[in-house]
Amino acid sequence: MSNIGIKTRVIFLGTVPALLFAIILIGYVISNIFGILNQSLVDRGKIIASQLAPAAEYGVISGNRQMLQKLAQQALDNEQDLKTVMVVDNQGLVLAYSGQAIPETLISKIMQDNLPEYKQARGIIFTAPIHRSLVEIDDFASLEETPLEQKKDFSPEKIGQIYVELSNQSLQSYKLVFVIKIASIALFGLLLSGWLAWRIGRNITQPIQEIARAVNKVREGVLSQTLVENSSGELKTLQRGFNSMSASLKHAYDVMQDKINDATSMLRHQAQHDDLTGLINRREFEVRLERCLKSAKENKARHVFCFLDLDQFKLVNDTSGHIAGDELLKQVSVLLAIRMRERDTLARLGGDEFGLLLENCTQKEADQICGAIQRIIRDFRYSHDDKIFNIGVSIGMVVIDDHFENVSEVVHAADMACMNAKKAGRNQTVLFNAGDAEVLEQKNAVEAIADITDEIEDDQFMLYCQAIVPLTPNLPHLPNMPAIPQQHHYEILLRKVDLDGKIILPTTFIPSAERYHLMPNIDRWVIKNAFIAYRKLLDINYEHCNFIFSINLSGTSLGDQSLLPFIREQFAKYAIPPASICFEITETAAIVNLKNTILLFDALREIGCKFALDDFGSGMSSFMYLKNFDVDYLKIDGAFVKEIHQNRIDNAMVRSIHNVAESMNIKTVAEFVESDAILKQLEIIGVDYGQGLHLGLPITVKELIQQYAELHPR
Repeated sequence: MSNIGIKTRVIFLGTVPALLFAIILIGYVISNIFGILNQSLVDRGKIIASQLAPAAEYGVISGNRQMLQKLAQQALDNEQDLKTVMVVDNQGLVLAYSGQAIPETLISKIMQDNLPEYKQARGIIFTAPIHRSLVEIDDFASLEETPLEQKKDFSPEKIGQIYVELSNQSLQSYKLVFVIKIASIALFGLLLSGWLAWRIGRNITQPIQEIARAVNKVREGVLSQTLVENSSGELKTLQRGFNSMSASLKHAYDVMQDKINDATSMLRHQAQHDDLTGLINRREFEVRLERCLKSAKENKARHVFCFLDLDQFKLVNDTSGHIAGDELLKQVSVLLAIRMRERDTLARLGGDEFGLLLENCTQKEADQICGAIQRIIRDFRYSHDDKIFNIGVSIGMVVIDDHFENVSEVVHAADMACMNAKKAGRNQTVLFNAGDAEVLEQKNAVEAIADITDEIEDDQFMLYCQAIVPLTPNLPHLPNMPAIPQQHHYEILLRKVDLDGKIILPTTFIPSAERYHLMPNIDRWVIKNAFIAYRKLLDINYEHCNFIFSINLSGTSLGDQSLLPFIREQFAKYAIPPASICFEITETAAIVNLKNTILLFDALREIGCKFALDDFGSGMSSFMYLKNFDVDYLKIDGAFVKEIHQNRIDNAMVRSIHNVAESMNIKTVAEFVESDAILKQLEIIGVDYGQGLHLGLPITVKELIQQYAELHPR
């Protein structure tokens, strides 16, 4: 558009609105007229069918096909666009027709669906029933009933059907002619608008073109260029303004030089900021940190320096490349900047490390700010290609006071505190205290998994199981096993055994095992021992053994390329029916490892395994991701179930999840069924299975095998 002349623009200004108006008007007129024409065709067909129906009554009753044929032919001859007239009796037998025959299959469909009209590409078929009229013979009327009562009790008998096919070809032709006429009128109006715009533009654009030529002269360096002020109105104002501009051009040049100086200052400003994120860079940050340290020594001011290091950033770089890592840093920088006060300084110190300088800030205020930052980063989901990453941030906090000699000591102290935060489990804030080696939480995390190695000993863990109970009456059952739930569906649970024989729940050691990448080894141990247990059940009584074991897989294992060969090896080794094994993964783990999860699902489903998606509903886009997974069971997040009987929002969420799953032929499992009130609500909704303390406590797999052996002795 920049190369289009002013005259052309004026013409466009005059014609484009007219064109838009014409398009809108044509669309509106055509839409309304076409609607009227279509409705008129429908009304006409209905009238023809309804008029022919009583006329054909006598012929149908008497079986006079010649009369009916004559009636059909007369209707076809008298009505334009009428293609077919057909009379059939109540049994679907064609008594007479004129024109093109209607296929029997189509007649059957119309009769079956009782359609008053049936639209086709070539026209519309209308139908009307033929009824036997009420004939009153007074001589034989009952003496006990009045004629009014006879009419009231009379229900007309249907003795046949009229089929009329009305062609829409003439209507289509008329529409085409109508569109052509409307378009012609619009085109004429557009041409007229263009001609008027050209006439007007020619008169007003000549002075503007002279101004444009003068501007080009000024651009070439002719600073004394002036115009003759021979126009009127706005054009004269333009000419006068240009002359004024030429007279003050020297002054404008001086002002421009000042702006150049400002731009130079801006370049110096950019030298103090990070190129990638736009934050303060390390050099400028240390200058400000030096100023704060000086004020702390001289004025006893209190400042806080926070050293921020992103958790799991290396994973993003390694799996998706440095471009993805750079984009992550940009997004995190924006998230952090939102939380800053005006007097705070946020800087990128290098890599995935950030510095936050909180001037005149107490430790309590700093704790609140760091807590808010960690919540923001924890809730943030970074998506790149087909991967979704959860990241965190470890923060080392230092209170700046006169105990520090220089900036290097402050930075080193904050760095050490940040390292302690990472050792303590990441995504934490640790306040630097001289002499601290590491925090207690980090020690507990290490101790919890200290004895887990590549070769896991059998006495380190123990398998439990909890029944998944059918809630609907039409599910399969085994009447010979009253002590075991009918469905025989159990989720395999893991417990750790410490040196004193105490049972440790997985919530204590699983997070640390995931953090230190030990879950693949644990998952393999669970799979192997679950298969061994199932083999024992088969050996006890193969005929009645129809258990389903649900085995959980961690998100780390989903990315393990050797997991699939291991599972296949276990199936071959223990000869377990694949349909008896259901693998469970959490929704979050599936989304993070979307590609690997789909590949693993496809491979194991070919073997015959089942799948369950656990904690469904906990993610932000659960329903969107559900279509990517071919699962057999959907385990509704217990957070929605445990208050379903008293929270209408939770009730609606469970109902919605079940409805979606039902439409996809997926069975639903409700976790946290801990009371009879919860159970009743789930039964009302129609959830297929339940799992929880109210339906059955977890038992050891050894106990399950023992119960089965007692019911089915060898």
